[in-house]
Amino acid sequence: MNKAVRLFLAVSLAAASLSLSGCWDSSELNKTSLITGVALEPGKNSKLRLTVETMIAKRPEESKDTAPSIVQSLEGNSLPDLLVRFNESLDRSLLISHIGVIVIDERLARKGLQTILDPLQRTRFIREDVLILISEGVQASQIFKVLYPRSMQASSKIVSQLKSYRSSRGGIPQSRLFDASEAILAEGRELMLGAISLKGSIKDADKMESIKMVTPKASIVITGAGIFSEDKLKGFITVDECRLVMMASDLVKDTTLSIPYHDHEVSLRLRHVQSDIQAYMDKGKVKLQINLEGDGVVSSIDESIDITKISGYEKLEKLGSDYLEKQLSKAIQSIQEKYGLDVFGFGEQMYRNHYKQYEPLAERWNEIFAKTPVTVKARIKLRRSELKTNHIRNEGIGP
Repeated sequence: MNKAVRLFLAVSLAAASLSLSGCWDSSELNKTSLITGVALEPGKNSKLRLTVETMIAKRPEESKDTAPSIVQSLEGNSLPDLLVRFNESLDRSLLISHIGVIVIDERLARKGLQTILDPLQRTRFIREDVLILISEGVQASQIFKVLYPRSMQASSKIVSQLKSYRSSRGGIPQSRLFDASEAILAEGRELMLGAISLKGSIKDADKMESIKMVTPKASIVITGAGIFSEDKLKGFITVDECRLVMMASDLVKDTTLSIPYHDHEVSLRLRHVQSDIQAYMDKGKVKLQINLEGDGVVSSIDESIDITKISGYEKLEKLGSDYLEKQLSKAIQSIQEKYGLDVFGFGEQMYRNHYKQYEPLAERWNEIFAKTPVTVKARIKLRRSELKTNHIRNEGIGP
C-alpha cells in the first residue's frame, strides 16, 4: 500500500510540474542594463538614430563624482532592430521595461509618429504610461546628456519635473503613450504632446564640473506643447497657452492666476477648476462654447482692494473671471489662426453627443473649427484669503 501511495504521489508531482510556468524568459540582473530613457532623431547615414540612457548601479561606498548613467547612440532603419543591436558596443543585454521617457526630435516628429509608435504599442515590455515628449529647438539626444546634482538620471528628473509642474500649475499635457494612441484614434480632437528643451550651455551640459556649481550650466526646461495633425507635428504653443488649453479641456485642477491691476499684480490660487465644452448646431450654424468654473483663495492683492468686505471679494472675482475669459479667448483665436486644428476636443464632444449633426462635417471639421467663434464664459468664486486678510499697508501698525 505504501509503495502504491508513493508511486501515485510521484506521478502526481511530475504531472503537476509540467503545468507550472517556467523561467524561459528570465534575465540575470547582473547581466542586464536598465534603459530609463530613449531619444529618437533622424540619422546621418540611416533613417533613425536611437540614443539610450542606461542606469549605472552603484554601491553606497562608491564615489558620487561619477555619472549616474551611460548614454550611447546607434543608427539604423527601424526601432526594433536598433534595440537588439546595442550589444555591438555594450556587454550587457538591454531591458526596456523600465523606460520612463521617450523624447522624439522635432525634425522626426514633423515627418510623422506612426512608424515610431507602432513598435512601441506592439511590444509587451513597454508600459502604456511611458512619457512621449517632443524636443523643441534642440537635438533629442542632448536631453539625456544633462547632468544633475544628487546623481539623478535625466529621465528620472524629467518624470518628476513634469509631475510636479502638472500638479502645481497644469501647463503641460499628460503625454503618455496611451494618450498619444487615444488622441490619434479620437474623432474630432487632435494630438498634443509635451515639449521640452535645454536652457544654458549645451556643450557643458555633460561635464561633471557643471553640477559642482551653485547654478548648473545647463538644465531641461518645459516649453509648452507640440500640436499635431493626425501624427505629424505642425508647431508649438507656449506653456501659458498650453495651460489654458488644459483648463478648457478640464485637465487642470490647481493653478494660479496673476492678474494685472493698476501698477501691481493680483494673484488668485484656484484649488478646483472645472470645464464644460459644448459643440452643437443652432439654426444651421455650428456653435462652440466653453464654460469654466473655479474656486480658490486670494494669494496677493493691491492695497486699494479691501477684502474685509464682501465687495472686495466680488471685485476680485470679477477681475479673475474677466481675465480668464480674455486670456482663453486669445489663446483659442491664436490656435485657430496659426494652426486651424481642434486640440480642445469640440469635434469629439459633437461626435459623442450630436453624431447626426457631426457626421456631414467630419471630413472638414478642422476647417470649420478654425472659422467658428468660440464663446468663453468663466466664473470664479473666492472662498477666503490665505494667511492674512488685510494688505500690510492697511494693518494699522506703526507710527
